[in-house]
Amino acid sequence: MVKRIGKNFQCEACGLKYPNKAIAEKCQAWCTKNNSCNLEIIRHALKD
Repeated sequence: MVKRIGKNFQCEACGLKYPNKAIAEKCQAWCTKNNSCNLEIIRHALKD
């Protein structure tokens, strides 16, 4: 499950934040299944 933070969404597995829920859910699924990050997904992550 992803966490909503203001207007953004956070992957609870790795902590990266995304501008939309769909990408955050993809990240969450990948992180949970593979115990790693996917470069194609995390390129959409927001910079703090």
